[in-house]
Amino acid sequence: MPINSSYPSHPRCSEICSPFHNHHPAPESSRLPIVDINDPPEAFELFLRIIYPTPNPPINDTETLVSVLRLADKYNAGVVLDAHKEYLLSMCLDSPPVHIYAILCICGREKEAEAAARRVSFASLASLSSNPMLRLMTVEYYQRLVRFIVARDKRMWEILNKRQAEAERGVLPLCRDAAHQQYACTLVASLRVAFEANPCVRPSEAPGIISSVPLPSSPCRGCIHVERWLREYAEFVLRELVEMAEGLPWEQ
Repeated sequence: MPINSSYPSHPRCSEICSPFHNHHPAPESSRLPIVDINDPPEAFELFLRIIYPTPNPPINDTETLVSVLRLADKYNAGVVLDAHKEYLLSMCLDSPPVHIYAILCICGREKEAEAAARRVSFASLASLSSNPMLRLMTVEYYQRLVRFIVARDKRMWEILNKRQAEAERGVLPLCRDAAHQQYACTLVASLRVAFEANPCVRPSEAPGIISSVPLPSSPCRGCIHVERWLREYAEFVLRELVEMAEGLPWEQ
């Protein structure tokens, strides 16, 4: 049936149908826009080479690896993270515990990350804050680690204050020498330093810690400052600290 040319047309008809009535190329304005990206070009090239079916390119430095993994998160490309999980985990072999924790969190190995966190010293948190891996961790993982270490530090002080008071009470009845009394406090402080540096310190390391604390003048007769007592006391305190750290709940 012929179209009645007198039938009024919709004002948008010609605009909508014009591409079908003429086969001219689409105007420049209708082409897909070019999106500028601010990602590092080296990392973006590696990112694309991993996604497409080409051999995975080697990544030899942490900064580039972090940039590639950040792109994986930005563009929701889980295949990139999966491709480099083994490489990340291999970095654990020679890394400090605080960096191991970050790597395991990134790889989703939460149980192993908890075990690594129990070996993290309070002072080493500063090294994590300057490590590029921190940028890949969620805030939740980082805060969980901080809460655990703060709780452990608080319990450590409670134990050491209690043991120091006991040591002072034990020294006074046996020795009136002020230098000997001060030594008990110095020994406890040395045990604190050893535990803060390594929360997994072994009680067998007590003799080395004792030897680092200069003994006062020759002890009086019957003085508590004898080698055997000192070793057993130091081992006892270290064991108590380590057991506390191992038994402290991870979720604080």
